Amino acid sequence: MNYKKEKRVKDKLSTLAVCVCATLTNLMICIVSKARQYANVGMMGNMVRRQRLRSTLSFFLAATMLFTPIQSGKTVSAAENKTTADYEEIVGSYSVDKSIKRYTIYKEGFDNVKPSDEYRIEAKDYVYYTEGELDSNGKEIAVKPKELIDYERMDGTSVIISETGFIEYEVDIKNAGFYDISLTYYPIEGKNSEIQRSFFIDGELPYDELALVEFSRVWSNNITEFYLNKDGIMTKKWEKDNQGNDLKPTLYETPEWITSYLYDSNGYVINHLSVYFTEGVHKISMLSLREPMLLRRITLNNTTEVVDYKTKKAEWDGMNAKDTSGILVRVEAESVTKTSSQMLYPKQDQSSPAVYPSSTKELLNNTI
Repeated sequence: MNYKKEKRVKDKLSTLAVCVCATLTNLMICIVSKARQYANVGMMGNMVRRQRLRSTLSFFLAATMLFTPIQSGKTVSAAENKTTADYEEIVGSYSVDKSIKRYTIYKEGFDNVKPSDEYRIEAKDYVYYTEGELDSNGKEIAVKPKELIDYERMDGTSVIISETGFIEYEVDIKNAGFYDISLTYYPIEGKNSEIQRSFFIDGELPYDELALVEFSRVWSNNITEFYLNKDGIMTKKWEKDNQGNDLKPTLYETPEWITSYLYDSNGYVINHLSVYFTEGVHKISMLSLREPMLLRRITLNNTTEVVDYKTKKAEWDGMNAKDTSGILVRVEAESVTKTSSQMLYPKQDQSSPAVYPSSTKELLNNTI
């Protein structure tokens, strides 16, 4: 009798669990549908909103699991099962995570070995790509990024990585040591801001400078005509107002293919940011923080060390180089043809007559 009563209780609990699971599943589907409204947002806003959304979703998933029978099976380690949300959480908290070192401390932990090997990873050879969307079960959806072939005179296949994209590549290192990482990319149309990315090696952030790496765009202004002024100096022919003052030129983006190494966005480390790779297969992951990017390839190599002046001077002397005389080459800073930021534009400095050109009557473009 007790057995039958216990069985009826279990049956009622099972029915209740099924109802709860169905309700939670419907709620999750609603939340997932809302996720698509969070695309194309700013760097931190993008991350915070996606994290809030996934935290809410995780709550419902956890609740669902409480009412779901536990099944045996193989467990996947956390490192093997990281999602975009996990990487975003690392980026959002690295500054208070004591386990993530500064670059200078990170380098001290390895021998200063710089192999001469070079590894070129083609953009199309990615092993995983997602834009952070989840299915009805809360699982991240892998998608195929858009590819462009021979774009803007660049041979081969390039891949568009969106502002919410996350992409992974694998590389088989033959000789352990430090390698510089460079990207060949094209700054496709976005919101006119610097492109920002985070880089992870084997699912981990090696040091905190890789949490935010910036890639520039290319800007030009609408003044393209030059002339030789009364002092014999080549300068741009600026547009003027009705008072004779130089007008600020109009800036516009002139995108082109760029190869750029990874640098510290804060400027504390002036050299390339290197990563130490042991022998074997490694995973390189790139998380989008702001702006889309058209990627052609990732290159791992080591550039030639810059020698000191004494060594270089000796090399030039060995080539019978002679000092020049009577030659003056003058380039006015405001006559720039390309810049890496729209904040770099000609300005009018009247603080001193030593700033060229200067005038007591008109405002002249003379600095940048």
